[in-house]
Amino acid sequence: MKIGEKLQQLRKKSGLTQEQLAARLTVSRQAVSKWELDDAVPDTENVVQLSRIFGVSCDYLLREEVEEPDAVLVPAVQDPQYPAPSQAMQDPPQPAPPGEAHLDEEGWTHNAFVLSMGLCALGLAVGLMSYRFGGHTVRPLAVGFMIQLLGVALFELATPRMGDCRRTERLSFYSIVCWLVFPIPKILAFNWIFEHWGWWRGRPLRALTCYFAAYLLSSAAVTAVLLFMRRRVRGKT
Repeated sequence: MKIGEKLQQLRKKSGLTQEQLAARLTVSRQAVSKWELDDAVPDTENVVQLSRIFGVSCDYLLREEVEEPDAVLVPAVQDPQYPAPSQAMQDPPQPAPPGEAHLDEEGWTHNAFVLSMGLCALGLAVGLMSYRFGGHTVRPLAVGFMIQLLGVALFELATPRMGDCRRTERLSFYSIVCWLVFPIPKILAFNWIFEHWGWWRGRPLRALTCYFAAYLLSSAAVTAVLLFMRRRVRGKT
């Protein structure tokens, strides 16, 4: 196989036109055409460049007895100014919109917030569903409290992905969740007091009044502190 036929086959396999190959070699299209028709032979410098472009050896191009090479001896060098058509047809990578990362973070934060809050509310409902104040039904309270702890743990596992909004979201979360989590441990405590302290017996109204007063005061105090801390954090950012 003569050099002209080899050049024509290699050029077509590479997806190059004569004009594109000529531009890479800084020669005219007519020169490439003459090489492929065996009307002329490329000089030594052009042979070296051709071997690099097509990833073959110079011997394969110059010697007729050397047929299709078993392996690529010289890696093909792609000129970034003249990319191969297969590369030129590819769409360039599009940068992500400026607010896309922020929107993803906000979506993840919102989902973790809602799911964790839902688990805390579910735990409170399970705990109170079959509980009788002053009774001995502690199991529903324990199950409900475990569900609430699961919701809190889920939120804590999600907060490392929240970036700069981590602290403010955590403070907002706990300022709300304290109203859902505090009832169960307070019920357990007041139930124990109701059973073991004699002056509570026969006075359920007094017990309920003290319970709700302690619940409201402690939850409101914790919420006020957390909201104050959140305002300070936002003021620094």
